[in-house]
Amino acid sequence: MKESRIKKHGNKGMTLVELIIVVAILAVLAATIALSVIHYIEKSRQAKDLYHASIIKDAMNVYTFPSNMPGEHVDYYDPDTHVLLESYNRAWIYVDHEEIRCSNPSCALAMISAGLINVSPEFEEALKECEEKPRLQWYRPTGPDGDYYRREGDEYVFMNDLHCYATRDWNTYQLDIYLDDEGNFHRGASASNLNRRGDPEGQSKDEETSRYFADALGFHDAKITPIGNQYTGGH
Repeated sequence: MKESRIKKHGNKGMTLVELIIVVAILAVLAATIALSVIHYIEKSRQAKDLYHASIIKDAMNVYTFPSNMPGEHVDYYDPDTHVLLESYNRAWIYVDHEEIRCSNPSCALAMISAGLINVSPEFEEALKECEEKPRLQWYRPTGPDGDYYRREGDEYVFMNDLHCYATRDWNTYQLDIYLDDEGNFHRGASASNLNRRGDPEGQSKDEETSRYFADALGFHDAKITPIGNQYTGGH
């Protein structure tokens, strides 16, 4: 009687080609998921920036800026004809990844009054005195005071959690206030990515970003004024 031979089929496993295909598929899936997560995170950061910028906008709307507000002189030209239309004294609150910069005592006081920046009562009173007497203009504390960190050029520099969070479409944003020749105030906003500097097409990209940012904050049909390497939208 012959013994039946049972043929055993062993598991040969995956071939090298099959393994490479599986790894490639997993890599594509991982990259797709990573890009989706990065996109979601960036959108979340942008939403946070827009929320903070809206709070700063409200603070500037509520604060009573003096009729003799000092500022940087800005001329607004028609973007098509390049004819001078209006002139302004411009002040601003600038926000980047590390700090907040206020261009004059009034901008700093607007932030302090809204509770967005914390300083000592002595610092606040000194700023009010500078605001009342523009010839003083700059209070020069000897060192850090609450959120105040330093003075750089003609700006007060503060540091807290109100900094810019986005990194791609913009990494800085700014709220502007303009005083025209007739004593009327105008407000605006802008955003830009400083990595675009030196890019010959950077101006147009910054214009698009500023239009989006200004519109998101309610500055519809805003004037877009080129200032340095960025645009600022206001009305």
